[in-house]
Amino acid sequence: MREVEELVERAVRRRAGLVIGVRRGDDTSVVGRAHHGPHPDGRTLFEIGSITKTFTSLLLADGVVRGVWSLDDPVQALLPPGTVVPTCDGAEITLAHLATHTSGLPNAPVPLLRGSVEMLRGRDPYARLTPDGLLAALAGATLARTPGTGGVHYSNLGVGVLGQALAHAAGTSYAALVEQRVCRPLGLVDTATHDRLTDEQRARLAPGHRGRRRPADPWPLDGLPGAGALRSTADDVLRYLAAQLEPDTTPLADAVRLTQQPRVEGRQPIGLGWLRNDGPDELWWHNGGTGGFRSFAGFVPARRTAVVVLSNHARSVDLLGLRTLRLVTEGPR
Repeated sequence: MREVEELVERAVRRRAGLVIGVRRGDDTSVVGRAHHGPHPDGRTLFEIGSITKTFTSLLLADGVVRGVWSLDDPVQALLPPGTVVPTCDGAEITLAHLATHTSGLPNAPVPLLRGSVEMLRGRDPYARLTPDGLLAALAGATLARTPGTGGVHYSNLGVGVLGQALAHAAGTSYAALVEQRVCRPLGLVDTATHDRLTDEQRARLAPGHRGRRRPADPWPLDGLPGAGALRSTADDVLRYLAAQLEPDTTPLADAVRLTQQPRVEGRQPIGLGWLRNDGPDELWWHNGGTGGFRSFAGFVPARRTAVVVLSNHARSVDLLGLRTLRLVTEGPR
């Protein structure tokens, strides 16, 4: 649609590259532009950052539907024996607490100062974090509140632990689990962690930028893949959003619906992984950001509309995503 093309043309002036994909009913379209070099398209791969968290929550919901675990299970029960998990006021952290950011855990598993310095230098602040290091960070964490209380307080550490717990309980890696239980059933052919990309897919991976001409290191996130390690394309994310809009057309219908059940109200309502905005029509969304990429995915079930925005530049695309979704849902103003 012409209005979306105009949005992309204006937005790319301040970014290295940009792709917007939209879905309205059964119709989809993708528009991509680059400030320099070839234009990205629906098959260009990007780091999607924290949109990965919605995949992790779908893994959780899928296991609940299949009776493998329950939302109220303590995460301690799914982690390696001997793992230390902090408690507060006698309350244990459950799987649901991790997926809804109500565990009381801090946001990051690395020191804030060190992480900030590395990011300013265009480096991956989590480069030295291993799966064992993540569990060590969990053991050393102090809970800011009793699990399940106090509303949503975002935690990369928490969702990273959730991804590791689900993979350990399934006897496999996070990358293999998300491929088996989510990507294959939904037909996502270009969504994977960095280590599982083929040479052909790597050739389609956009380079990240912290400024228009300032490159940024990739973020493999080997130590906390469940929090943000996936790479994907606009075409694949649109397929993923189609599953959110029409769950009965997928093998994961019950799991998808479970992720969209409201769990926590307050300043930032949330389901399992997906954040929610109330209004005339309910909007579900999540954004993402790594050192050289920003992303947004959102959908309005009542209007059967969805939008994905992927950029290989460290400038937020949230407002652009929301504006595009409003345009697709309500029409031009």
